[in-house]
Amino acid sequence: MNNYQIQRNKLKLYSNKLLYASLIPLLAKRKISPNTLTIIGFVFSLITMILISQGYLMISGILIIFSSFFDLLDGALARYTHNTTNFGKFIDAVIDRLSEIAIYIGLFIYFINDSNSLLIIFLSAISNQLVSYIKTKYESIGIEGDIGIFTRPERIITLSLALIIGSFYLYIFYLLMYISILLALVSIIQRIFYGFISSEKK
Repeated sequence: MNNYQIQRNKLKLYSNKLLYASLIPLLAKRKISPNTLTIIGFVFSLITMILISQGYLMISGILIIFSSFFDLLDGALARYTHNTTNFGKFIDAVIDRLSEIAIYIGLFIYFINDSNSLLIIFLSAISNQLVSYIKTKYESIGIEGDIGIFTRPERIITLSLALIIGSFYLYIFYLLMYISILLALVSIIQRIFYGFISSEKK
């Protein structure tokens, strides 16, 4: 595990501690289930998709961060209430993928008449989904580890910035899309290598 991943894990632990000391006890007291938070986050992703398709890029970028906040909350609440189930993990993973796909669908609709933009968006969508798919595959054989420099939080931040800044300067949107493709390819290689080495040790 490199220094970047160590620092990322420390930030994740700090975020969880902050949530445990603030919102999570309130949610637990109101008996809100983690799956409810997951669904709420997905609903906001669908709203974001519609807004993107209509060209409201800046507000969409802000909503991406807002909807992803529910992804932090549902996992933290499940751990806090000792309510982590295989079904919950499955739903969370599926909703995460669907939420990202929804954003790209919105972009496809918005850029439907621009073939060059569609190609960039398509490559970004495929490469980003492959990062998650490879992790799912090595986890299916019992290998754990959130390896790679471009995991879900980084993807969410990049997409959000692409929309917010891209609403003023469209070339920044394209630049960040290219960066997302490049970093996703690096993460794909990292995860394939990690899965190969780890599977040899099992």
